[in-house]
Amino acid sequence: MSPLPGTKVFHPRFAEHHRPTADASMTTPCTVHRVSGGPPPYPKPEGWTGAGVIHETLCRVQSLNREGGGVPAEQPVTERQYLVTLPVIGAPAFRAGERGDVVKALGREFRVVNIMFGSQLWEIDLICVDNLTQQNPD
Repeated sequence: MSPLPGTKVFHPRFAEHHRPTADASMTTPCTVHRVSGGPPPYPKPEGWTGAGVIHETLCRVQSLNREGGGVPAEQPVTERQYLVTLPVIGAPAFRAGERGDVVKALGREFRVVNIMFGSQLWEIDLICVDNLTQQNPD
């Protein structure tokens, strides 16, 4: 209920007004990659991954202090979840899940597993997983 009759609690452009504040907190360069669904070329070129850059921007990366793991195919896996936040303006529609997009930042690869939505969008929040098992140095 509105505090005064005929008024709204939030101005219609409330999120748009506050986006510069959220954007200013994003200081880490990142790229978002999408893995194509097609088969690899033959012969497979050296360094070919099937991924292409779909977005380059600044982002913010925060640990969610959630670790998980498992033993798929009898191989232990350790994963850590992160919140990766990107500016709303200019962002493409991201993909999440098993074939989700990959955010590369801070020398790490974060696979997008979920996208947070809201009615007042200041930023785009991506829940990502960092697979510590696959990225450990030799």
